[in-house]
Amino acid sequence: MKLSLCITVKNERESIVTLLESLFAQSRLPEEIVVVDGGSTDGTIELLQTHAAKHPDMKIIAMRDVNIAKGRNVATANAHYDYIACADGGVEYPQNWLANLVRPFETDVDVDIVSGNFEPQPKTLFEESVGAMLYPNLDLIDWSRFLPSCRSVAFKKKVWEELGGFAEWLPRGIGEDADLFLRAHRAGYRFASAPDATCYMRPRRNFAELFKQYFAYSRAAFGGGIGPTFVLEAHGANALRFVSANLANLVRIRKPLVLCSSFLVLAVVLVAKVTGAISGLLHKKRLAVRT
Repeated sequence: MKLSLCITVKNERESIVTLLESLFAQSRLPEEIVVVDGGSTDGTIELLQTHAAKHPDMKIIAMRDVNIAKGRNVATANAHYDYIACADGGVEYPQNWLANLVRPFETDVDVDIVSGNFEPQPKTLFEESVGAMLYPNLDLIDWSRFLPSCRSVAFKKKVWEELGGFAEWLPRGIGEDADLFLRAHRAGYRFASAPDATCYMRPRRNFAELFKQYFAYSRAAFGGGIGPTFVLEAHGANALRFVSANLANLVRIRKPLVLCSSFLVLAVVLVAKVTGAISGLLHKKRLAVRT
C-alpha cells in the first residue's frame, strides 16, 4: 500500500523542526508528505522549505488565512495515494508510529479508518494535571465509540471523498476531525484501533490557553451539531466515568498537588464548554439564517 501523510500548520516555528525530524525518522516512511501552511508569519514556511529541499517527496502548499478544515482538505486533495495519514503541528512521533498506525490496513483490506492514540508530554505541574484529566485513558476507551483525532489517524481517501471532506464551515474549522469521523461512524465505515500508534504532545501551558482551547472545541461542536457527543463522551468513554476514574487514579498514586490542580482544570474546562456552547449555538443560528 502507498500512503500520503497530510499535515496543516500555521505559526509552528517552535515545534515544526521536531515534528518533521520525527516523521522523517519513521521506520515506515510515507511515500509522500503534503504540508499546507495556512498563512504563517513566524518563519514556519521558511523552515518547511529548508526541509523540502532535502526531501523530494515533501510538498508544501502555502495559502493565506486558511482554517484547519480547509487546510486538511487541500492537503488531502493534493495527495497522490489512496491511503491518507494525518499528523499535527506541536506533536512528536515515535519511530514506529506510522508502521503501527497502518498495520490494520495490511491485515484487513476491509478496514476504512484506523484510530491512533496520543499522550501528554508535560513539563510542569499544571500540564501534568491537564494530561491526567483530559487526555485519552486506554483503560477506559471504548474503541467502537472513539472518534479519532487528526493527530493520529489514517483512512482510505475514498472515505474523505464520499463524505464530502472536512467541514470548512465550522468556526475556524476546529472540530473537523470529530465531525468527519462521527459522520463516518453513522455511514457505516469500518473502524479499527491502533493503541500502539501513539504520539506525544505538550498540553496547554496555563489556564488562559486551556480555556481558549476548550471554548473553541465546544463552539465548534455545538455549531456543528455534535454538542451532545462532545458533552457526554470523552475519548470513547462516558464523560462522568472518565473524569471520576482519572481523579480516583490520582488519589491512588498519591499525587495531592496534581489532584488539587486537576479540580481547577476541570472548573476552567466546564466554564469554557458552557460559554463555547452558547457561542456555537449562536453561530449555528446565524448560519441557518444566511442559508
